[in-house]
Amino acid sequence: MSDSDKPVSKLYEMCVRGDSYREDYDFEMFGEDVTAVLRPMKDEEFLPIAAFLKAHLDMDEEDAIDTVKEAKEAAEEAGEATIDISQMDEAFVAAMQKAAVNALVGSYSEDGEFVDIDREMAEEMVSMMVGGYSVELGGKALEISGDVRDATKFRGSRGGQRRRGAQ
Repeated sequence: MSDSDKPVSKLYEMCVRGDSYREDYDFEMFGEDVTAVLRPMKDEEFLPIAAFLKAHLDMDEEDAIDTVKEAKEAAEEAGEATIDISQMDEAFVAAMQKAAVNALVGSYSEDGEFVDIDREMAEEMVSMMVGGYSVELGGKALEISGDVRDATKFRGSRGGQRRRGAQ
């Protein structure tokens, strides 16, 4: 997705909020509606995953996101509830699960109350997910992180401004 495909308000919000930006991701797990609250990964979390994908699987973050989206579409067309990770490269699945753990910061209780999820709890939750839910979350985590990186290029953000004297 290019910068021009994203709503300007979302880009602006990402620029302003940066690391504190959060995005709700709604999906269905075992017939129940679930909302995961994801944050953009910091460079120290994102870059090793991106480097691993490039070095070992010859794909960038956009390729990984597309792979997850295509697998999700194929599962839906086949009438499956989730992605069949047995058809995916083990290293790819592990990278997506790591991205999911890095980005997962919360959810909502049945009463609609926000529930914080720390890293240890995120690791436990992702490891217990059956099927492709963890890969789906990882793909969304990469997408959000990539969007925030794109937002820094958005006119008006600090990342898009030149310093005086810079050519």
